[in-house]
Amino acid sequence: MRKTLLPAVVLLLSACGPTSVPQQEQGTPAPDTTATPPAPPVTDWPGYYNGILPCADCPGIETSLWLRSDSTYVLQRHYQERDTIPWGYVGQWRVVNGLLWVGGVGDKPDFFRRVKDGLEEVDEIGRPFADRSDLVLNKLADEIKDDTPRMRLSGAYRYLADAHNFRPCGSPFTWPCAAGLGVAEEEGEAEVPFTNADLEKRYRKAVKNGGDPWTIEVIGHLGMGPAMEGEGMDEYLYIHQVLRPIDPGSCP
Repeated sequence: MRKTLLPAVVLLLSACGPTSVPQQEQGTPAPDTTATPPAPPVTDWPGYYNGILPCADCPGIETSLWLRSDSTYVLQRHYQERDTIPWGYVGQWRVVNGLLWVGGVGDKPDFFRRVKDGLEEVDEIGRPFADRSDLVLNKLADEIKDDTPRMRLSGAYRYLADAHNFRPCGSPFTWPCAAGLGVAEEEGEAEVPFTNADLEKRYRKAVKNGGDPWTIEVIGHLGMGPAMEGEGMDEYLYIHQVLRPIDPGSCP
């Protein structure tokens, strides 16, 4: 078991083509055989995608997208020569009318269509952006189940009855979380000296009642850990550092 999630529904609308090719009338132009191919089955979308997308005020945005078979996605954007740690977004992906939708609750999603080597960002009806050929994320691997690299992530943290959880902004899902654990260790010493006790102390100072949401920006990563109930493993958000509180109104 990777994590405790609310049931996710992936919507896939597919169109049916004709069962036979109509005869072409003499003198009429040949049909365009380079049109966008039919949308692949939803099971073909999961994988790891990466590319450099254009940036108005930096050399480029290194973009990594994990589409996972449980309908969750992890999107990381690293603004080159500006950020040391990428910005992260976690939510639910879906396919509508052959287009991949990636975006958080309350935000306009990004739209992608399948191309030969991966995904191309397009407008909401599937048209490529004019004079842009640099909006492609190449598929580098099928679904990757390893830990995701660390990222800056915003969301609502709660602590109640010895249980920590975190819901990323714009995500319908909540992850169990822990502070400073699950990170690579050397000689038994955790690389990140931030502990659950540190996290709980800051939480209690920030909220009135246990269980209230504390909306914050953190540095962390997703990785596997022991299940909170029963045997097996769950996916956790491991918080390396709390950067700052943020306005709850900016975190749907």
